[in-house]
Amino acid sequence: MWGGPLLILLLGIHIYFTIRTKFVQRKLRKALKYSLEGDSAGGMSAFGTLTTTLAATLGTGNIIGVSTAVYLGGPGGVFWCWVTGLLGMATTYAETRLSCLYRDKQEEGHNVGGMMYVLEKALGKKGLAMLYSFFICLSAFCAGCTTQSNAISETCLDVWGIPKWVAGIVVALPVGLVILQGVKWIEQVCMALVPAMAFLFLGGCAAYIILHISWLPETVVTIVKSAFQARSFLGGAVGFSVGMAVRYGVARGLFTNEAGLGTSGIAAASGSERISPEKQGLISMTATFWDTVVMCAITGIVVVMFVLQKESALVDVSAGLLVKEAFGTLPLFGEELIAIATVCFAVATLIGWSYFGQVAAEYMGGKEMLKKYQYIYVIMIFSGAVMPMGIVWEITDFINVFILLPAVYALLKCRKMLF
Repeated sequence: MWGGPLLILLLGIHIYFTIRTKFVQRKLRKALKYSLEGDSAGGMSAFGTLTTTLAATLGTGNIIGVSTAVYLGGPGGVFWCWVTGLLGMATTYAETRLSCLYRDKQEEGHNVGGMMYVLEKALGKKGLAMLYSFFICLSAFCAGCTTQSNAISETCLDVWGIPKWVAGIVVALPVGLVILQGVKWIEQVCMALVPAMAFLFLGGCAAYIILHISWLPETVVTIVKSAFQARSFLGGAVGFSVGMAVRYGVARGLFTNEAGLGTSGIAAASGSERISPEKQGLISMTATFWDTVVMCAITGIVVVMFVLQKESALVDVSAGLLVKEAFGTLPLFGEELIAIATVCFAVATLIGWSYFGQVAAEYMGGKEMLKKYQYIYVIMIFSGAVMPMGIVWEITDFINVFILLPAVYALLKCRKMLF
């Protein structure tokens, strides 16, 4: 299903809401201004909701995902990944605005929301809302937890020789402390960690681009041309079609920003009541902008630039390691820099996705279910660090189907309530 039907569905949703919102992306400058506001009375601040969303979406997919898009789809995949992010901003705007319209206030005074609340309050689909929440929790344990802690342990073993079980404990303890302290700790950590890791990674990308600036014009031209025409490498031994570029570029763009899954609405609904649903939708829209339109595009330029200089990389290097190999050519600490960035991205995803699962768990079974979820999540951090990951990725793709379909259903059924 992910090979075609669901990608077509999601891309269609992105195009539909871009048209329905009269190209809400044109309000980006205003949205970026809103996203820096710090008023948190009655809930998360605007910047807090943005960084919590980015913590969950800015993950190893921004590094490995872009590498595989180029490896499997060619340089044109970067262009289609970028287009998908640009269109996906409208879907993020719609789903977060909708989540804010139907959020709930907890006894402690903070707001909660998400597609589970939309399904129940707006559509009367309590059973579907419970199913959606259940699969959000499962996805948190898989995509948000075990895969990320495994990326950390693999990186630590490969670069610094740290045993996986040691890395698992070192990560599980502080992340577990943050999770168990609740939403305010999660917000504060995300507000500190996300900008730092983004600047660190973008700094490495900028250093690589500056050192190979003469290749930049050819890189940009290759990305754009390959999006619309076939391109061969290594004297024709390796070739990419336009269809491959579209398929893998769109797929990686959709997976990295999560627009259409409804997860961004969970963080958005926790925002202050002083922030209107429309304004919160604009703020959350910038998360998709930073995640895909900026981060994935710059990563893609680095990867394509590296491939143009060393075409044999498409044969000699595995699909997910092109960014690492490119950083390895930096004169100072390139390998260490990409390793630190990978660990930071994965830790951020662990914290961001933990909150998504917390809201879903509390929706299903109240405080008792929430506590059980939190302890299981911490255990899964350690488990993910030491377990093989192949089957977990397959399970994650399967689970995401059951998150996507209810979220898209709610979006389409409630579209008239939005506009």
